[in-house]
Amino acid sequence: MQKKQASLRKKLLSWLMPLLLLLILIDSTLLFKLAIGKLEKEIDADLFSSAQNVSQFLINFGNAPKDIRLLENASHVFLKDEVDQILYSITDSQGLLLSGSQALQATTQVNNDAQHSNSKTVNKADHYYFNTNIGNEHFRVVSATFNITNLQGAQTVTIQIAGTQKWRGILSNTILIGIVVPQLLLALLSFFIIWYGIKKGLAPLDALQDAVSKRSEHDLSPIELPNIPQEVSLVANSVNQLMTKLQHLIAAQNRFVADAAHQLRTPLAGAQAQLELAEQAGEPSAIKALLPRAYLSLDKLLHTINQLLALARSQPEAAASVNMVLLDLNVLTKEIALEIAPAAIKKQIDLGFEPSLVPAIILGNVDRLNDLLNNLMDNAIRYTQAGGKVTVALDVSEKQVNLSVEDDGPGVSDAEKDKIFDRFHRVIDNYQIVNEQTGSGLGLAIVKEIASLHGASIRIADGNMESEATVTHATRRGLKVMISFKRLSNLKMA
Repeated sequence: MQKKQASLRKKLLSWLMPLLLLLILIDSTLLFKLAIGKLEKEIDADLFSSAQNVSQFLINFGNAPKDIRLLENASHVFLKDEVDQILYSITDSQGLLLSGSQALQATTQVNNDAQHSNSKTVNKADHYYFNTNIGNEHFRVVSATFNITNLQGAQTVTIQIAGTQKWRGILSNTILIGIVVPQLLLALLSFFIIWYGIKKGLAPLDALQDAVSKRSEHDLSPIELPNIPQEVSLVANSVNQLMTKLQHLIAAQNRFVADAAHQLRTPLAGAQAQLELAEQAGEPSAIKALLPRAYLSLDKLLHTINQLLALARSQPEAAASVNMVLLDLNVLTKEIALEIAPAAIKKQIDLGFEPSLVPAIILGNVDRLNDLLNNLMDNAIRYTQAGGKVTVALDVSEKQVNLSVEDDGPGVSDAEKDKIFDRFHRVIDNYQIVNEQTGSGLGLAIVKEIASLHGASIRIADGNMESEATVTHATRRGLKVMISFKRLSNLKMA
């Protein structure tokens, strides 16, 4: 079952939204911490302000220093709250409780000993803050030292004001809601903005997809989309390049089919004509005289069909299915030379083979290389005059195995050398042998495709010459086809 393809829109959303939510979460956390920090400072400031106010309303109701207490009206004004419970204690310099809550005074005594090690204690120059539990309630406490003057003279007292955390909790929740709700709305709005931005950003891709899907199979003209971004333009250009390649490929295939039809039609028509003449001939001797020509036409037809099949097997599309093995090109070339030797002997052509001094090991496909060698030797023998010479040679260098097939036939003019590997191209000039000896025009095209399949380079030169630069039109004679394969040394063949 084909795996469902992922949507680019969904992928972009799945990448962007988590990052956006993470940023919003970090932003909300920082805002909340800053707000809570500010709130706690305000609460602490209120506690210290209450302690200062209390210090202003202490009275002495006796003659002893310990006879100090807070005015009752002041306690109602400064130490009452509708939400939180407020406690206070007043102690002298010896820690003796003068007024207020004994439970708070006891807790304060413990915190006086631990204030420097308590992580929740905040110290100031003349006061400090800490958290404590009294009963079942959690309190925030300020402990402040004041110098007061009464009838007995100057005296130092410590005032503690403690308040529960209920109001802080209410304000914290209010702050949290005030931060989270706008941030959630921002996230929702951002989602729609991102979704819209992705939609607009991918619109050129949709336009490209629409333009391609509306094309007919016969329309391979370039796609033109105005005002598209660079990234989409690269895709469109790649599609247009593919269209151009397809145009060339289809045009080449159409030419190939037309040429193949023409090449097949000629021997078929010849065979048909000879058979019709044989049918009309009454005498057996006349029929027998016509049959060789019919056989020759059928032989040309079979040769052309075999060449077409060999060419089809050597196309680049077949590369993935070709089985490559290690082989010695000396052995394979010798076998093909022995197979084709009867054709050379029949034409009185001297077919020679010069193997390399060391094994010519390459990576190749035996069947395709058979086709390559057959076509090279057949082409050389076919276009060499009777009594001529064809030499097949192998030479091994450090990195290459060089195969050459050289003949002393009519050769190829410089103008024809660029066309010699084209399909169905035949060289027709003053040196060309025609009539029965002409081939299908596919031999060297097959050789080129097979060489390309093996990653080999191919070139041609005039025969019987040391250097192409020394060849002149007047002295030109013969043809030499050279193919260079990559050499594989010190490897065991399969």
